[in-house]
Amino acid sequence: MASRHVPYTDISDMGRAAQETEMQRAANQQLIEEGRIIKHKELEKMRREEESKDDSSSERPDVIIRVNSGGTSRLSSQRSSADLASSVSSRNLDARELRSQLIQLEEKVKGAMLSNVQLDNEKQLLKYEVDLLKDKLEDLTDAYASLNKTFLENKRDLAYQKMQIVELTHRLNYARHQVEARDQLIVEHGLVLIGGDANTDNNLDEVTVAAATNAHLNKEKSINNNNTNDLVMMNGLSCNNDHSKSNSLVQQNGDKPIRLPEMVLITKSTAELLNTLSETTLDKQIRQLFSIRSELDARVEELESQLREERKRSEAPTTRYDSRNRTNTSHTEDIKHELQQIRNQAQEYKLKYHESSQKISALESDIVRLEGQTKRYKAIADACEEQEEILKQDRRKCQRELRDVQSKLEDLKAENARLQRVVDKYNRGSVAPGSLAPSAGSSIRQSRDSSVNR
Repeated sequence: MASRHVPYTDISDMGRAAQETEMQRAANQQLIEEGRIIKHKELEKMRREEESKDDSSSERPDVIIRVNSGGTSRLSSQRSSADLASSVSSRNLDARELRSQLIQLEEKVKGAMLSNVQLDNEKQLLKYEVDLLKDKLEDLTDAYASLNKTFLENKRDLAYQKMQIVELTHRLNYARHQVEARDQLIVEHGLVLIGGDANTDNNLDEVTVAAATNAHLNKEKSINNNNTNDLVMMNGLSCNNDHSKSNSLVQQNGDKPIRLPEMVLITKSTAELLNTLSETTLDKQIRQLFSIRSELDARVEELESQLREERKRSEAPTTRYDSRNRTNTSHTEDIKHELQQIRNQAQEYKLKYHESSQKISALESDIVRLEGQTKRYKAIADACEEQEEILKQDRRKCQRELRDVQSKLEDLKAENARLQRVVDKYNRGSVAPGSLAPSAGSSIRQSRDSSVNR
């Protein structure tokens, strides 16, 4: 899977989020340190007060013993002094045990506070890692969606190309069968197909591909008509040079033309007559025939002019020239009739050529129009995709900001609850309420204000 690059805006947002988490963690550590210092001071004050109370209580029994020793007897004084000594020693032992227990509790509280600080730090670090993993998951999801989209498009293109290959294969086989049927009909009717070269099969493949593409644009034209349009039926010398050249080219999707072999279907006698000419190729032979025909036409016109001059000179022709004149007039009429037929065929070929050129121009205009529409639709699709990417980036940014605000809100709530518990604890405290409460309340209020400002 191709790697998806994270945009620069996402990197900057991640950096800001990391800085904010670091600042928040530092603020939490500072608040915890301040609370620990305040707690330590309070515990020190409580210990000093307890020590002073123990000292005062230990001095009072000694004074009582000295005062009462003068007024009692020796026996009673000895007994009472022994009892007092035992009670004082027991009290001293209780005070020492309480001090040791207090020291142990202070150490446990310090350890618990340190462990809480470490757990808070680990919690913030894990939150930051979870946010990073969520961002990576979103990026990977987007990359997977884009790759899946391209995969589906390539899959559709592959299926379309396979269908085109199958269709072109069927068309190629059909064209080959048509060529075989044509060759069989030529052999059966005793005709001859002249022209072309040794690469007839390759040219046939190229023509079939071109015909398939043109048929896809022209709504499935018949291949049989395309093949019959590529052949010119010639009887004698009735052929046009421009028509043979136009049939030797096939346009393929507006690209460079494919040249077809110049082939003509004629009878054997006509082929023998063409072989008597000096030229080798069919095009040159046809040109030579047209040049001969033009020479004959010029000769006929010259003879007609001479005939008109002779008619003007001799107003009363003799009988010995009547038979010769009749033969000349019949010959000229035959030539004129043949020329008229040739002109009619040339006009028909010109009309067909103009019709085909009009069809080709109409198809080219349709192709240009469809290409313009395709480009416009592609531009619209690209713009929509870019807008979609921008909206996705904005959505991810808003989600990150929302998560940051929610995390800050949760931290502030937790800090508020903790400070509220501390305030309640100090309010419920029974040791030196008048001296400790104002300082504790002011320090807690300052810490709360500093956390709110952050």
